[in-house]
Amino acid sequence: MDEKVGIVFNYNQFPDVSQFPFVINDKKNSTLVKKGLFVYTQSTEGFLIGIIEKILLLNEYFSDALTIKAYNNDKNPNILKGLFPSDDFEFAVALVKNLGIITFKDEDKKIIDKIHRMTYPASPGAGVFLVSEVLLKSFLGLDTKGGLDVGTIKVSDIPAYIDMNRLINKHLGILAISGAGKSYLTSVLMEELLTRNQEYGNPAIILIDVHGEYTYLKEVKQIRNKINVQDASFFQIAVPRMEAYSYRKYQDKISSVQVRELSNYIKNLKKCEEKKGNFTIYDIIEELENDPEGSKNTKQALIGWLSEINSLRLFGPQENPLLKNVVKQGELTIFDLQKEVSIKKKQIILDYVCSRLFYMRRMNQIPPFFLIIEEAHQFCPEAAHSKAISKPIIETIAREGRKFMSCLCLISQRPKKLSTTALSQLNSKMILNIKNPYDLKHLMESSEAITKEYAAMISSLGVGEMLLMGNAVNYPIFIDIRERKHQSQVENESLSMACVNWQKSQLT
Repeated sequence: MDEKVGIVFNYNQFPDVSQFPFVINDKKNSTLVKKGLFVYTQSTEGFLIGIIEKILLLNEYFSDALTIKAYNNDKNPNILKGLFPSDDFEFAVALVKNLGIITFKDEDKKIIDKIHRMTYPASPGAGVFLVSEVLLKSFLGLDTKGGLDVGTIKVSDIPAYIDMNRLINKHLGILAISGAGKSYLTSVLMEELLTRNQEYGNPAIILIDVHGEYTYLKEVKQIRNKINVQDASFFQIAVPRMEAYSYRKYQDKISSVQVRELSNYIKNLKKCEEKKGNFTIYDIIEELENDPEGSKNTKQALIGWLSEINSLRLFGPQENPLLKNVVKQGELTIFDLQKEVSIKKKQIILDYVCSRLFYMRRMNQIPPFFLIIEEAHQFCPEAAHSKAISKPIIETIAREGRKFMSCLCLISQRPKKLSTTALSQLNSKMILNIKNPYDLKHLMESSEAITKEYAAMISSLGVGEMLLMGNAVNYPIFIDIRERKHQSQVENESLSMACVNWQKSQLT
């Protein structure tokens, strides 16, 4: 039998179809009942589940100003309390937000059949009970078998096992200010995905690591055989794979006429027996210089643009690494960009990786994948004037990726600077602390589920707390993120220790 915690009553024009108040039974329940707890009552429509949004402590004795004045002025307040036992007038009221009416498949009320919206208020006088763990997991849509363990539901302390399919198949966003725990949470997800039982199905994982925060996973004994770290310093794009329009993407000053001319030179090199389809940008430039025909101005301009592109040192005769070989089911491939300073180079690398992955997935050449992009606002910005090379392909995967099991996760500390198109396609969101009002407003505009009330709660979240909402769960829930099983030594290093270590390094 579920524990009874109170009784529905009439208070300030409640109950209505959206909320109902209840009087907390006794002092014992006053310590048990907390904001954020899930409760239920039997209404005219059926089994009504809600979440406690407010708890008020009322005392009719102290509702009158004259009484309070007399209480304060009396020289011996204990005598006044003896005459008027004010403690007996004190009671606690909880205000509950209605979430849904549920029907069951079984008489024991353990297997939920359907969840309906409320069309009639809760009944005054009805008992209010705590929702059992089994029922709450089913109501929220948590996965008790094969789910990802991300922590516990706040207040209820019930393990939060999230269904992987619901969390990432329709894309995921991890959003928070710097230092709120985005990387920590991402590491928890990596632990869960890499140690997940194969019988439940595991995607290939590709992580764009801008600051080298996740390379420590390679040193973790239990999972290091599933980690492949690729240093972006050695990244190379295969020139023979590139079409003429690709060069315009990397250098937007190339005109349509020049693209047309460039296309002819590339076709000649692909047919060349001597090159055997193995050529570089230098070879294209050489073709241009040795061609006696064609417009001199067009050729000179192309040579200039191609030389500029080639100076990035990202292009060669072959792809490195071979993406088809490094993307493996159940394993994590980390592209470490920490040594790259140029934002343009980072965007080109990301554009190429995303384009190749999406193409190979559509052709069924690689397994379903989960692509995680750190500092996503750098690669897919909202600003119209920002011509981020990688923005179009990220937005394409956000719009179309789920059809091909190409799953996307965007991590950002500045939601306002992140493309609204991409943000709106992230059907699940893990939101940690965000304080900037412009970021909160942008989130509310991109997601109807984020109300002013949720925005206020997001801004007050502590480190290690998050709001999970969207496709991953039936209703938004606040979660205490679990501790990582494997720690990064770099994160544990303090500023003073870093200074000491640097000083020691200068002496050796």
